[in-house]
Amino acid sequence: MWSQPHLPANVALLAALALCFGCGGNEARGTSDPLPKRGGPGEGRWHTYRTHRFDEGLTEEQREEIEALEGLGYADGKHATDVPRGVTRPIPESTAPGLNLVNSAHAAQAQLMDMQGKVLHTWALPFDAAFPNFPGKHNHRSFWRRTHLFDNGDLLAIFEGLGIIKIDKDSRLMWASTERAHHDMAPLPDGRVWVLTREAHVIARLHKRRPVLEDFLVLLDARGKQVQRISVVEALENSPYSDMWDRKIWREGILLHTNSVELLDGSLADANPAFKAGNLLVSMRMPHMVAVLDPGQEKIVWAHTGSYRFQHDPSVLENGRILVFDNNPPLEASAIVEINPTSGEETLVYRGPESDPFYSETCGLAQRLPNGNTLITESDYGRALEVTPEGETVWEFYSPFSAGENDEYIATLMEVVRLPGDSPPNWLKNPGEMPGKGSEGR
Repeated sequence: MWSQPHLPANVALLAALALCFGCGGNEARGTSDPLPKRGGPGEGRWHTYRTHRFDEGLTEEQREEIEALEGLGYADGKHATDVPRGVTRPIPESTAPGLNLVNSAHAAQAQLMDMQGKVLHTWALPFDAAFPNFPGKHNHRSFWRRTHLFDNGDLLAIFEGLGIIKIDKDSRLMWASTERAHHDMAPLPDGRVWVLTREAHVIARLHKRRPVLEDFLVLLDARGKQVQRISVVEALENSPYSDMWDRKIWREGILLHTNSVELLDGSLADANPAFKAGNLLVSMRMPHMVAVLDPGQEKIVWAHTGSYRFQHDPSVLENGRILVFDNNPPLEASAIVEINPTSGEETLVYRGPESDPFYSETCGLAQRLPNGNTLITESDYGRALEVTPEGETVWEFYSPFSAGENDEYIATLMEVVRLPGDSPPNWLKNPGEMPGKGSEGR
């Protein structure tokens, strides 16, 4: 089933502009280019393995030889035998039990895994099968940026900057929308879903000639049809927080780069009415801003900026705070922080030690688990880790999908989400089966 939005008469430049960025960063080192480097993959989103984590025990002479080889172009990264894949360590009792929904950017595919990394179920639907008559090029964005799993096994999936689909547990298409969906979505209990979209066009009040990317929050009904469309730019401009945005147009025409949306349940409304049920918690990467948007008023009703930079994935916690993935490209050292929405105070949750660096220039997720641990997706380096409140890593997972002549590329790990319960759900049959077509790791 198709949901075809009104397509403005934009020229080819604007169509290309709308596809120009993925999960973050006009300065991103991650790549989704057709030919990123020698031996690089042609589809999906990949990053070279982080080499400095795997050189422990080498002599200075060995390190110099490796550096020289890499400088000559004979070694783009580590070989497959040098890098971890899947779950890397024994699983202690201090981990939070559950299953993991894993979305890796090697293909349009998501997997349900147990804590040991065993694949219990796979969803897969290639872009051309979902959108056989897509009005434009998909620019190799043939992977899922974000997914959402329903209790019956149905799945929502976003093709970055291209569209959003809903499939059933057997990967059969239920509906597809060519809204230019990107980054994130927030399902409602009644089957509707808020999704981030964008449009490339000229906004004369911001620049008379230069095309820009304007973000929207679009509400789709249970069949994927548009119900409401809110400009995030206008919601900010028409709010008391408009002065917090300098209206800078970044390279590639990026304005706000809204990268996250969460439906609020009203648990913080007594402390702050802006957080009432039905409002939307959003992250705007370029102004380093976390905000609440009221869809009824179509304006921002709360906003916060702090020490975090180019952040992703804010979420409301049971303790009344907001959890944020602080990418922090200026320092090349990411962190997980909590924000007190009343006082604005920030608390550091996790920053990787020197012996175990933690950094993702783009993308990234953080999920607070029922036992108090935090599950972190370090997207660029294809890693997920679960850390205790004391900062101890008790679970670690690497994307098993690699590419390149020497397996020097690892697929970007878009998300690892811990689902409650360590037993397979009732809808799950034929564990490990692979519906549809998708890329296999090697």
